[in-house]
Amino acid sequence: MTHADREEISREAVYDAVWSRPLAMASKEFGLSANGLAKLCDRLGIPRPSRSYWATPIAKRGARPPMDAQQTAPDESSVGDGETLLPRRRTRLAPADRHDQLLDTAAAIAVRDGVQKVTLKAVAREAGISEAQAHNCFQGRLDLLLSLTRRELSILEERRRSRVVRGDDRIARIVISTVSYLHEAVERGPLLQMLLRNSDVREALRAERASATARAREPILQVLSGKFAMKRAVANGSTAALAAVSLRAGGLVASGRTDLAVAERLSLAIILAGARSNEAWEEG
Repeated sequence: MTHADREEISREAVYDAVWSRPLAMASKEFGLSANGLAKLCDRLGIPRPSRSYWATPIAKRGARPPMDAQQTAPDESSVGDGETLLPRRRTRLAPADRHDQLLDTAAAIAVRDGVQKVTLKAVAREAGISEAQAHNCFQGRLDLLLSLTRRELSILEERRRSRVVRGDDRIARIVISTVSYLHEAVERGPLLQMLLRNSDVREALRAERASATARAREPILQVLSGKFAMKRAVANGSTAALAAVSLRAGGLVASGRTDLAVAERLSLAIILAGARSNEAWEEG
């Protein structure tokens, strides 16, 4: 891309944009998807707020972190006083980028105004495209909400799994899994809770979530029934009860009804006691 194909936009302008509104909205100014703008910020040393930042009351958000020293990617040009040349606004995005942009926009609307305000018309308007273009990505409102919910659940599970593998034994993995889940509940929990309160979303995903839960629980049941000779029904009941403690704690943290430290301390005490009780089953 030549200089003639670009327009000059300063790092300061990008910094101000990402700290004045969610990435899904700020990205429209630069003709990028939210993910594209996030990557650009990372390359240029521009800090950006977490997703939970916009759900936090203004009085509690704190000061914006400063920008790093000028960082320019090898394939980008810089001009003048710390200015970086960014692509001119694009009117068309690749299908995958458009899909991600609309999901990011829907998430921003849900956090800001509530899930009831998330419609294809509202998302398209905020993303700066026609409703017909939005329908190219999603059949309707429910399809959009289901895609957003699946994405949030997938991210939550991927992050949990990536941390659990660090545990050296079963108890360590239980602690890591519980703490990881509660920390993710702070960041992604409010949006996910709002989505799962929608009866249509909850019903449409009921079978999927039950299947996913069964797959995640199976290795635990095999250990309890194999290594500790616990009856399958008892192992399943015990595992479900301990999982319910973690889910309930996550829900309380996500809704702001309890502090993260309190939730960690109480839920870990209950879950670890239950896990050690299961391990004592063989001795009993």
